[in-house]
This record gives sequence, structure tokens and C-alpha cells, in this order.
Amino acid sequence: MTASLDLTASRNLAWAPTIDLFYPGAELPLDGATIKMEVRLYPGQPGSPLIVGESLAFQDLPPSAPGGQRCLRVFPGANQDALAAMPTGLNQPEPGEADVYAYDIILTYADGQQDKLALGRFIVEPGVTQP
Repeated sequence: MTASLDLTASRNLAWAPTIDLFYPGAELPLDGATIKMEVRLYPGQPGSPLIVGESLAFQDLPPSAPGGQRCLRVFPGANQDALAAMPTGLNQPEPGEADVYAYDIILTYADGQQDKLALGRFIVEPGVTQP
């Protein structure tokens, strides 16, 4: 069920997207489940993440059409101060270019089992309009 998605934020704005992850079959056992997201300089980076979202809000939506897929809607976020304070990424961008980091989103069921819902690049643009 792992989706490969690039997510984009701007250093000059709070980040609060809605991520829709579609899956076939029966409803997932989400009572007591939690969803967590971390952003790091690179996959496997030791120490504290640059951004961490504990217990992200989510919704499990039924199929909207007969035979359709269910949708697990996830609501991550980061405030503008956290994004502005992120260090320059390993890609060492030129002025005005984006920094690139890595993230993943993990679902932990009530019984402790886990699924990786999404992973990919977390791209942070410098932004234009100042807050």
C-alpha cells in the first residue's frame, strides 16, 4: 500500500495539505491506530527528525462509486517557523532553488503492526511573498 509521493512546502507559509491514499478491499482496522510522519535530511538519518508529526488526523472514506477504492485521507502539517528554520539540504541548492529532504508516513495499528503509507521527497521551496 506504500505510495511514492513528492510533497512540496514553502519556507514562507505554514504547510497543511490533505493527502488522499487510495486502497482496494475492505475497510482497514483503524480503531486505536495512529499515523506518524517524519522529515529528515536523508533516509536513515540518525538523531532527531527535522519535522515530526505525531498522531496525524485521518479519515477512512468509503468508495465513492461501486467497485471503487477506499480512501485514507491524512492531514499532516508544519508551521512556518519550522519550515523557515530547516537547514539547507544535501542537494546544496543555488539561491532561489528548492531544498530536498526525505519523509515517510507510518500507520501503526492498535495491535502494534505497522504499514508504510507513503514515502518520497519533501521539497521545500524558498517562497516569494514574505510573511
